[in-house]
Amino acid sequence: MTSRITGICIVALAVMGSVPGQAQTAVKTAAAGGTSTEAMIEPEALAAMDKMSAALQVLPGFTLTSEVTTEKVLENGQKLQFGGNVEVALHRPDAFKIIANSDIQHREYYFSKGQFTVLEPRMKYYASASAPETVGLALEKLKTDYGIELPLADLFTWGTDQTMRSRIVSGYVVGPEIIGTRTCDHYAFRQKLVDWQIWIDKGAAGLPCKIVITATDDPSMPQYTALLTWDTAAVPEPANIAFVVPAGAHKIKLAEQSAQASAGDKQ
Repeated sequence: MTSRITGICIVALAVMGSVPGQAQTAVKTAAAGGTSTEAMIEPEALAAMDKMSAALQVLPGFTLTSEVTTEKVLENGQKLQFGGNVEVALHRPDAFKIIANSDIQHREYYFSKGQFTVLEPRMKYYASASAPETVGLALEKLKTDYGIELPLADLFTWGTDQTMRSRIVSGYVVGPEIIGTRTCDHYAFRQKLVDWQIWIDKGAAGLPCKIVITATDDPSMPQYTALLTWDTAAVPEPANIAFVVPAGAHKIKLAEQSAQASAGDKQ
């Protein structure tokens, strides 16, 4: 998930009345324009992540639709907000399809049988690359070799990164909230360069309802927000989510990061 939250006064004031203990202290501090000096990691928050991770990992597959909002920061520091949607289909362990449409970009991503493909559907350009035959290893290779991080793909492998806990410097329970027709528990976490909030469905499924990520390494702190709607009733078949070359499409090469770096050095 290409994603990154800090205390914003409006958010802080909205939840202050319902947040007890250490979390309320942090919210009050943020609302006053300061920062909390105490690193809080509540066991309840980590336990909730473990439970949600387990719920995700046992799913043999799913389809997911998400309304997303992305903020872009201009050179003068002004932020622009763009909306879009992401459609995801996963067959574990060997296939996925992601369609990402936004106000500024359209992309389709496919993985099946050790082959990854990205398509620009409007211009009809596509590029492919071989990858390991499992989703987790394929995502690793795409990031390492090509610098590609796919929208919401963290949901495919959430909980499998054993270093995740060591990177969390703050995490606490905010409280229950209503998102659409769902009652969800709200949690806030902080890492070195990113803050993130997650709302988890209190129902039997225990899946995430919403994610907000804030990049704290940028003074403007742009946010990425995803509102998630799940369908776990049927597992997509790999054949139904495999890439099919569109009529009139043109194949191009997927540049590796090493090649891109070399080209940059020669400029």
